[in-house]
Amino acid sequence: MVTKEQFAAMQDHSILGAYCEEKDVVQYCKEALEYGFANVYVMPCFIKLARSIIPMGSKTGVGSTVAFPWGATTTEMKIAEGLDFIDKGATSLDMVINVSMLKNGHADYVRNELDGFVKAIRAKKAEVTIKIIVECHYLTREEKFLAANLVAESGADFVKQATGTTPNWSYTLGDLILLKSAVGDRCGVKASGGLINVEDALAAIEVCGATSIGNKRAVQWMKDFDDNRWYKK
Repeated sequence: MVTKEQFAAMQDHSILGAYCEEKDVVQYCKEALEYGFANVYVMPCFIKLARSIIPMGSKTGVGSTVAFPWGATTTEMKIAEGLDFIDKGATSLDMVINVSMLKNGHADYVRNELDGFVKAIRAKKAEVTIKIIVECHYLTREEKFLAANLVAESGADFVKQATGTTPNWSYTLGDLILLKSAVGDRCGVKASGGLINVEDALAAIEVCGATSIGNKRAVQWMKDFDDNRWYKK
């Protein structure tokens, strides 16, 4: 069972949306430092602001999203975004696959895009963490396995189940188990979206094999962790 410190270090404290107030971004950054979260995830326009609060070299990183939330931009645009975000101080990137191309049967397109993106990011800064969102809500079981394998083969660090923009009921712990079974130990699995409470979050880790969690509820979960009498720490 994970300790409270390990639980914190698995979490990406995320403030992502069409409208974010700067004061809230600042608050999330300070909370990420206070609790020891793995990253604070912000929209691209706030990367510099986040980096002004979180010093480079801190155990808490600054993350942002590439081609978010649809993943439908060109490969060249995704690479350009990723490289630009690194220049602005990002140390972790969540990139959305091209769901439309995958579902239209163009697996080679997705494979080549993932390979090109990972190669370009690694060449720019090898230590940047790369997480690829496959958006399970739109995929069949077979497509989920295919997408997960393409991510693992690309050399990315994590496969992530969803962007957080689809309905909450579409986020299932079963998808995490499926993704974990597909990638094995080749890469990590990141949970996101509809993890409602700390019990869900701990189940994602303990039962489903997730090693990273992105959510806006991280602070509440840290408080609830201490109140979980059933959870034997």
